[in-house]
Amino acid sequence: MKDPYKKLGVRRVINAATSLTRLGGSKADPTVYTAMQEASNSFVQIPELQHWAGKKIAEATGAEAGHPTAGASNAITLAAAACIMKDTELEEYNPLELETWTAITRRLPAHTQGLKTEFIVQRTNRNVYDHAVELAGGKIIETDPTEEALHRAHNDNTAAYYYTVRSGEGALSLPEIVEIAHSHDTPVIVDAAAELPPKTNLRRYISEGADLVIYSAGKTIAAPNNSGILAGRADLIKLAHLQSYPFHGVGRAAKMSRETIVGMATALRLYLDKDEEKQFNEWQRKAQWIRDQLQPLPGVEAGLDAQSTIEDDKPMVPV
Repeated sequence: MKDPYKKLGVRRVINAATSLTRLGGSKADPTVYTAMQEASNSFVQIPELQHWAGKKIAEATGAEAGHPTAGASNAITLAAAACIMKDTELEEYNPLELETWTAITRRLPAHTQGLKTEFIVQRTNRNVYDHAVELAGGKIIETDPTEEALHRAHNDNTAAYYYTVRSGEGALSLPEIVEIAHSHDTPVIVDAAAELPPKTNLRRYISEGADLVIYSAGKTIAAPNNSGILAGRADLIKLAHLQSYPFHGVGRAAKMSRETIVGMATALRLYLDKDEEKQFNEWQRKAQWIRDQLQPLPGVEAGLDAQSTIEDDKPMVPV
C-alpha cells in the first residue's frame, strides 16, 4: 500500500487500538467521501443543513431532535450550554430565522449571573471529558454515588445531572439517575461517546430517559474524525443549536464544514444498514490471523477471549 505520509515526513502507525481520535478516528466508506465531494460543489445555508442532519440523527436515535457537532467533546459543551440557557429568553428564538440573539448567547461562559450553572455528577462517574461542561460556563458538583447525596446536591443553581456510561465501581445506573433528576424537573446529559457497537445503543439511552445523549461519529460510525452527534429533547437541542456555529455562542469555534455534516449523515446511514454480526465475524477472523502469526514467536503468548460477543461490546482481540 502506498504511504501518503512518507512525502510529508510524518510517520505512519499501525493502528491496533480501533478508532482512537489521536490516531485519526476510523476509515470511512468511500461512499462517505463521494457524498462529501458532491456537497463541496454547491453552497448552502448551514443552519438548514444542520436541521436536516438533525432529523437524520433523531430518526436513528429515537430522540425528538438531533444536532451535528464537531466531535463528541463539542457535543458535551453544547449540551451543557443548552441546559444552562434553559428557561431563559433564548428559548424564544429560532435558529432558522434572522440572528438576533447574539447578545444572549455571548453570556457564556463568563457572564453567567442569574443562570443555573451547576452539573451534578457522581464521584465514580468523573472523567477527563467532563471538562467540556466547564467550557460552557458550567460548574461540576461532585457527589457520593448514593441516592441521598444526589438528591441533596440539587438546588436552585442546578442545570442538569451529568452521566458517563463507562462509570467506575459503585456508580448508580442511568435509570436511577434519571429518576432522581426528573423528580427535580432537571435534565440528564449522557456521555455515550464510545458506546458503539452495538448499534442498539443509539436508542438505548433515550429510551432509558436521558434528555440529551452524546455520541462520537468518528469512531464506530466511521464518519469524519471531527464529527459528533447530539440527540435528545427538541427544546434543548434548539438551545444547543443556537449556541453552535455558525452563530456566536460557545460553539462558534467548533466549526463543521458542509462537507463534514453531509459525510457524517451519510456514514450514519451506512452504519444503520450494516450487518453487525458479519462485521464482528470479520474482526474475529483478522484477530485469529494475528494470533496465529504471533504465537510461534519466542517469548510471545497470544490468544483470544473466546467468551466475548458483539452483544457485550467486547470484540475478540489478540492479547
